[in-house]
Formats: sequence, structure tokens, C-alpha cells
Amino acid sequence: MSNDIHNVAESVIERFKQELTPEALNCLSASDFDKLGMLIKNTIAKDREDTAAQLESLARQLKADIEYFDISL
Repeated sequence: MSNDIHNVAESVIERFKQELTPEALNCLSASDFDKLGMLIKNTIAKDREDTAAQLESLARQLKADIEYFDISL
């Protein structure tokens, strides 16, 4: 899973570099891109955590609905 995040971050950074002018690219250091990579990875990880929490909540609600339906029969 973290390898996926790493690959996505690397892909985003490479596309970003391609969109920069040579002058802009020369103004940025490797550490700037490392920081950008870390921010991208953290954002993806946080988004996945939020999604997992939403899915867990949905699963609990579905379980409760199913149990309620069974009891009401």
C-alpha cells in the first residue's frame, strides 16, 4: 500500500517537473521536491484514512440496519 503511495507521489512530481519552465526548474532544489513528495504522500495517506473511516461507519450502519430488519421480522 505504501509503495502505491510512493509511486503516485513520484508520478505527480515528474508531471509537475515536466510542466515547469527550465528556469523555474533550476530554481528548485532536490529537497524542494522531497518536501513536495512528503506532502503528497501525507495527503494521500490522510485521504485513505478518511475513506477507511467512512467505509467503517457505513459498514456499522449496514450491520445495524440488517440486525434491526432481522429483529423486526
